[in-house]
Amino acid sequence: MVLKLRLTVNPKKCPQNHKCPAIAICPKGAISQETINSLPVINGDLCVVCGKCTEFCPMEAFEKVDIK
Repeated sequence: MVLKLRLTVNPKKCPQNHKCPAIAICPKGAISQETINSLPVINGDLCVVCGKCTEFCPMEAFEKVDIK
């Protein structure tokens, strides 16, 4: 079985009270927010799981998870 990775945002770690700074560092434009106070969303069709957001976020809210 081959495991693949995807990224998710942990709402318990994300303060959701500001514009997510990781939006600007995503090379594929895969991170967005509906409002300035909403949880960031990762577009799985655009995300290449490069890990830049996981390294950049000081709250460690972006997490890599295994999918089947």
